[in-house]
Amino acid sequence: MNPLMIAALPASARPTFPPTTADDRDLTRAGLTPVDAARIGEALAAARTDGTRRLYDVVWGQWQRWCAERDVAAVPADPLMVCAYLTERAEAGRATGTLDMACTVIRHVHRTTGAVDPIASEAVRQVRRGLRRTYGAAPRRLARPLSVEEIRQIVGGINRTTPHGIRDAAIILLGYASAMRRAELVALTLSDVEPKPAGLLLHVRQSKMDQDGHGEHVAVAHGQHAATDPVAAVNAWRELRGETNGALFTRIWGNTISLEPLSGHVPARMLRARAEAAGLDGTRITAHSLRAGHATTAALAGVPLNRIAAQTRHKDLGVLVNRYIRPLEALATTSSKDLGL
Repeated sequence: MNPLMIAALPASARPTFPPTTADDRDLTRAGLTPVDAARIGEALAAARTDGTRRLYDVVWGQWQRWCAERDVAAVPADPLMVCAYLTERAEAGRATGTLDMACTVIRHVHRTTGAVDPIASEAVRQVRRGLRRTYGAAPRRLARPLSVEEIRQIVGGINRTTPHGIRDAAIILLGYASAMRRAELVALTLSDVEPKPAGLLLHVRQSKMDQDGHGEHVAVAHGQHAATDPVAAVNAWRELRGETNGALFTRIWGNTISLEPLSGHVPARMLRARAEAAGLDGTRITAHSLRAGHATTAALAGVPLNRIAAQTRHKDLGVLVNRYIRPLEALATTSSKDLGL
């Protein structure tokens, strides 16, 4: 294996020698300097986001432990061992998407190390096809979209005289108005928020659909009601937080506001807790309920699809239509309303 490629591996799959160090003789033969090697290693490590690298590490660790229990090699892997792994996990109730991710990571490690890719074998291909037919590829339960009325109910129950209340209201209202993903929301810094006469212009430096970091802009207009105005809520939080450079939304210890950024899990837990405190069923409420709520509410209001897609930044309009628009149309046009039941 080319030592320089080690940086592209999940941490749990890397050999014990330094991840970006190649033998001096190998570098000399290739015409590379140590500086070249370091730069290449950094670029390889940056090819995937931190979240993707963590996911790959977890998935590879699961496969590695399974192989260790069976006393077989994780890499190079026997295609039949991969088949056994997939069928065992499918029988244990793992979703098709989980099995697909396992195949993606196993393929990645084998290709990176120069080993023969077991996922490309006909045996694995046929087993994956059979598992889809046997267990199906049922869609995951989607987050429940929140309506404007529910958003009013949630923020109306928040004590907005406390640091936690001011911050949480700002997260909820900005998340709903911007239709941003939770990872994008917690990644915002003060310098990413540009006040404008008409509202706020948010700079999203990197996102799920912009892995190369070209950057995108998201606009948020002033609200029509003081209690649910996202711009006013963000301004109230900024005034309390201060203008020290760093993350826009930060952790609060007691009543002390830190400069430590939030993790992506905080908005989800916070929103569910706030929704339940307001009397809503929090079973399917996640951070995505804000983004989904924006899309469905805009569709119900008759906003054209292209404007919704521009706000949510969906590259595939089919996802927007099938996930948010068609369910609304199905409820509006269902013939069951006319049965007289």
